[in-house]
Order: sequence, then structure tokens, then C-alpha cells
Amino acid sequence: MTETPVRKEGHTMARPTQAVRPPRLMATAALVAVLAVVVGTAHGRAATTSAHFAVPSGSIDHLDPGLWYFASTWKLSLATCTPLLTYPDASGAAGKVVIGGIASVPKVSDGGKTYTFQIKPGLKFPNGKPIDAAVEKATFDRLFGKKLASPAVGFFNVIAGSQAVADGKAKSVSGITAKGNTLTFHLTSPVGSFEKRMTVPWTCPVPTGSPAGAVENGSLLVSGPYVVSKYVPSRTLVLTKNPAYNAKELGDRGHFDTINIDIGVDASQAELQIKAGQLDSYLDRLPAASVNQDLTDPSLKGRVFLNPTPSVTYLWMNNTVAPFNNVKVRQAVNYAINRNAILRVWGGRSQGQITDQILPPTMGGFVDAQIYPANGDLTKAKALIKASGIKLPVTTTLRTRSDAPGFLEMAQVVQSELKAIGFNVSIKSAPDSVNGGIISTTASKVPMGINNWTQDYPDGDDFFLPLLDGQKITPTNNNNYASFNNASVNARINSAVPLLGKARDAAWEALDVSTMRNFAPWAPLNNPTWVDLISSHLTGYVYTPVYGMDITTLRPK
Repeated sequence: MTETPVRKEGHTMARPTQAVRPPRLMATAALVAVLAVVVGTAHGRAATTSAHFAVPSGSIDHLDPGLWYFASTWKLSLATCTPLLTYPDASGAAGKVVIGGIASVPKVSDGGKTYTFQIKPGLKFPNGKPIDAAVEKATFDRLFGKKLASPAVGFFNVIAGSQAVADGKAKSVSGITAKGNTLTFHLTSPVGSFEKRMTVPWTCPVPTGSPAGAVENGSLLVSGPYVVSKYVPSRTLVLTKNPAYNAKELGDRGHFDTINIDIGVDASQAELQIKAGQLDSYLDRLPAASVNQDLTDPSLKGRVFLNPTPSVTYLWMNNTVAPFNNVKVRQAVNYAINRNAILRVWGGRSQGQITDQILPPTMGGFVDAQIYPANGDLTKAKALIKASGIKLPVTTTLRTRSDAPGFLEMAQVVQSELKAIGFNVSIKSAPDSVNGGIISTTASKVPMGINNWTQDYPDGDDFFLPLLDGQKITPTNNNNYASFNNASVNARINSAVPLLGKARDAAWEALDVSTMRNFAPWAPLNNPTWVDLISSHLTGYVYTPVYGMDITTLRPK
């Protein structure tokens, strides 16, 4: 994924984002209480509860579960839909264990090429129609349809017959069969992360007969503890309890009757409103300067939380553009940069930790190999430049996004540090919607850039396959910005894909270390952290290692 707005940068889970539109002020404090507890009237009406959250402008990409891909909307998916498989509402390692969602954990057969799921009994949509295997098969047929153009296609194209639907040559995926509550997937080859891929919110069931194209009013979000009762784009989103939600089968989730979400609220203003009791929380990144103070404020104890994210911010170097087509140059860059200095302009220790590896520390089997010095080694860098045989000075370009804090500042530090080894770096920036299109087009031949990637699911293949597999480089919408295509690395990726368990984790970790030590396609910079602040009216905070703050565990005090 990539950090907000796009789950995958270029198409991510999380990226640091700031709203650009001023907040909409409440007409009165009583208009929307931060945690509105409406007491029953004389007629005996039961008390109701509501929570009040906010997001910045541009945080909601889609409310069609076949299309959404922003960090913020995947966070909302915890409340509004239930995928085929899911994760516990838990923090730490417990929150990364795959459990049943709409279906129970599958039976695997045929050497890892057949997955048989049992849809849980008694599940229904709000209209009373059952959620069964046929519904889930129709959901996948819709995902692969050309009219939807879902980003899910690349995740599930290992399902037999899926490409025929994506190409418009078939209407139904032949590799998926449904009978009663039994749903079976036939794969073209074993994929060790298939169960994890089934946890992504694209697998949330939609009613049979749903339009083939996008439905953006939230009406297809009907399998979670909440449904969308009101959506005004760029203004407001209101969630109310789903009367058909089966808590016995799906878990007791969601503890407010109503959740109100204001869209277009500035992060700095939101932070002040939370502390003033005018807002319950912010579903996006808060300003570094503010949270650095909040983390040391004793009055906020039990309300401010610092957590790691499963993401990496990295300086990529285009391996097809001189001088970065020379491995010694790429290694020299890794020695020349001061990762601690870069972290300081990113926001300091509360905003991340330095790294020189591809996979984040949250990944199974991670080992801190300490391949390159944290503060750089200019002598070593200069020696590598000399050994590379390139002519100095080098004039080159670095691209990054202009619409999120920290990226330009990091680029400026890199620019200054590479000057010391004879590189004159010019910085070009644009909003991510523009910059992403440029760097993901291979013909652009952009020499280098700074981006962030956040996992879609906790597995090494969600980093190596989209970012560093040379077999998957595409002319457009390419996430391998470094255009890294190394035969030995590609072979090791192919070998790791079918593995399971600890052997799988060990294979990805070993490939991480050897790729950075021997080929250095990137200069990884840091693994961002995330700070949440909640109001004094809330309790039940849980930070899930996959989606972040879980709004379904929050409850009124």
C-alpha cells in the first residue's frame, strides 16, 4: 500500500498526508457532540451513542468495496464490511493471525492449488437475502470485470480463469465454484500468501446483481457492523448500525449506534479539537510537531498512542538510467546519505526509525542487518564512486510529492549529502496525483525519487512482487520505480512465492538483506510510525498491525 491518500503510492497503504482545505467549524458545540450520548425521553426511548471522527480532504477515494485503496478507506472497511478472511481486533503479533471472516479458514489441497472455504451460516444482507458462496463468487466475477477496473485484479490473477474475465473474454471466473455455502478456488500455481490476500477488503461480499461499474454512494457496504446511512462527498459520512450484522458468527464489533465523520478537516485543527473535547479522533496522520508534544504531555496519558507501521520510505534509483545503472554508484549513495539527518526532517523519533532494508521490522522473520552506517560514511562513498569509473560531476533529478509534509524536506537533505560525492541533484515535485503518474511510466526514465510503500497484507511478497520483481515491470502504472530487473533476484522471488510459515519468512528476509547488500536498488530511509490521539470520552483503543486504529473496538467511557 502507500500512505494516504493512496494505499499504494502510485496506486498505498499509508502515506503522510495533510489536508489542504480549512476545517468546517461546528455551528455550535451542541450541534454535534463529540461523543453524543442522547438520553432516553419520557416515552422510554433507549439511550443512543455516537462517535465523531474527522479526515482530511481527499481521504475517501471510493466507497465501492471493489475499488477502494486509500489507507483511510481501508481503515473504514473494518466497520463497514467483512472480507472473506480477516484478522482479530488485536494489537501486536495476535493482530496478524489470519482468521475467518465471511468464511472459515479454508482447507488447502492439491499441493496448495485448491482452497475450499465454508461460508459461515446465517449471514444476511440488510435486505434479508443470504450471504452464501454464490454471492462471493459473483463478487469476484465483478472484481475482474472490465467495467469496474478494480486494483484487486493483480492480487488475484493467480486464480484460474480470472484473466479471461479481466480481458473481457469470459463473464465468470472458471477457477471459482460455488455450491451452497462451499466456495472453492483453483489456482494456476501455489501461492503461500493466498490466505492473506483473501483478507483484503476487496473480498467483502456485495449483493448479487450489483452494477458492474462503480457504485460510490456506499450502498454496497452491507456486510460489516455498520452501514452507510449518509454520504456527501467532501463533506460528511455517517455510519449507523447494520441491523443484519451477525455478531454471533462475525464477532461483537462496533459499540456506537452512529459514527459521524467530517471530511475536509485540517490535521492541526483536528489535533486541537480532540484535546478540547470537540472531536473523538482523527483517522489520518496528525502533525509531527503537535504529536511530539502530546507524547510527553502527562494530561494525555492513556489517550495518545505511538505505534509502528508496516511501511518503508525509500530513495529509489532507476537501474536503467546512468549513473544508477552502476551498482557501485547505488551502493555509494547508500553510504553517502545520513539516515538520522533525514529522519530529523521527517519529524524525529516519534515519526519513525531509520532503516537500510526493504522489509519493515513488523514483518515476520525480520532481522536488523545494519548493512549501511546510520550516519553515512563519506570516505567509503567516495571510494565506491571512484571504483565505479563514472565521470564527475553528475547532474541528475530527484522527484517526489509536494502535497504531504516531510517528502520535500527529505529530498533536500539527500540533495545536500549527494553534493559531497559530486552529484548535482535538482528536485522536482508535484502533487502525488501528478507525480505518481510520471514516475510509474517507465518511458519517463526518472533517475531517482522518494516514495513510501505500506503493506496490503503482512507478507514479504507484498513488497518484492510489486516493487522489485523485474518480471512485473509494466509500461504504465508500474510500481517498480527503480526498474530493477535482476535475474537472480527474480529467481529467488519465484522460489519464495509458494513457501509457507517460517521458511517463507526466512526466504523473504534473506532476499531482503542480499538484495540491499549486493544490488542496492534503493536507499531505504525510514519506517514511519503512527500516532493516534483520542478524546477523553473514549476507551477500548486497539491499534491493529494491518489497518491501524480499529474504530470497531472503541466505546464510550
